[in-house]
Amino acid sequence: MSARILVVDDMPANLDLLEAILSKQNYEIETARSGDEALARLERFDPQVALIDVMMPGMNGYELCRRLRSRCTASYLPIIFVTASEVTQQDIVEGFATGGDDYVCKPFDTRVLLSRIAACLRVKALQDRLTRVQSELAHYVSRSTLQMVTGRLSGDSPAESRKADVTILFSDIRDFTHQTEHMAPEEVFEVLNGSLGFQLDLIAKHGGVVDKLSGDEIMAVFEGERMADRAIACATEIVEVRKSTARLGRLEHPKLGIGINSGTVYLGSVGNSRTMFDYTIVGAPVNIAARLCGMARDTQVLISRHTMELLQGDLPNVRSIGGQRLKGLSAPLEIFEYIETPLPEVCLNYG
Repeated sequence: MSARILVVDDMPANLDLLEAILSKQNYEIETARSGDEALARLERFDPQVALIDVMMPGMNGYELCRRLRSRCTASYLPIIFVTASEVTQQDIVEGFATGGDDYVCKPFDTRVLLSRIAACLRVKALQDRLTRVQSELAHYVSRSTLQMVTGRLSGDSPAESRKADVTILFSDIRDFTHQTEHMAPEEVFEVLNGSLGFQLDLIAKHGGVVDKLSGDEIMAVFEGERMADRAIACATEIVEVRKSTARLGRLEHPKLGIGINSGTVYLGSVGNSRTMFDYTIVGAPVNIAARLCGMARDTQVLISRHTMELLQGDLPNVRSIGGQRLKGLSAPLEIFEYIETPLPEVCLNYG
């Protein structure tokens, strides 16, 4: 497949010359005689390299470069300035500052022009490949871990370790090993993906970040404004979808329980530089959320008292199930459960 090149010059003779040279190399060419015309061409032509004349009436090449950079954000667009004047040090500084990649002076040597276009296409191919790898990687690691990795590789500061107030949601399939004991491996994957898939979509919808996806368990983190409200809304919607979908195609939908807790945690890198790093959250609030999830029955959402106290919007339909002893805690913890319809015994007295 031939590369697509956008050529911008206010002189028709220059456009004809460049088009003739580039067409012989089997490039797909689109021409424009002004910056505005070039920007309009983007609606139907997705260039892989742009050749831009610097001195044009109205919008000059530098301004056009700035606008192309702001418009072409989905993928990297190499930009080569073509100028009839001698390139000064100030020109180079200004051109690179606006986002340009190279200069070619008129009259140009055809071999030099083609070599620089080829070099820009190689850079674009590597950049596009990196973007695809990063996009694919985002499906396999948490967003915070991905940010840490890209920060390290780019030389930027990696995600700093810090304390944070968060709400943690754990969702886990009940008795998954027993349920799938007699299933074929492909059926296990079908059930697992069907159960986890809609939950991941709902977590993203409510502004949560999946920190861990381990087998049949999800750990999601909600941070910032109305984090408790969003976590509970997410959990209740998961339950509603689960109850309305009894089967996954020809297979029974697995049972699942949810636990939600809030508190101050520590976010940082776990591991070492020689083998493996993970950017995750640790702290007692995480363990409590996991314990609540472990207690929950099928389609039951258990919520800690501290999470209830953080709610800013309308109170969900919940009731207290009293103080419960959780493994590792010295004192009982009051726990609430989500119910689909309000009941008289709802207890939300925080006094």
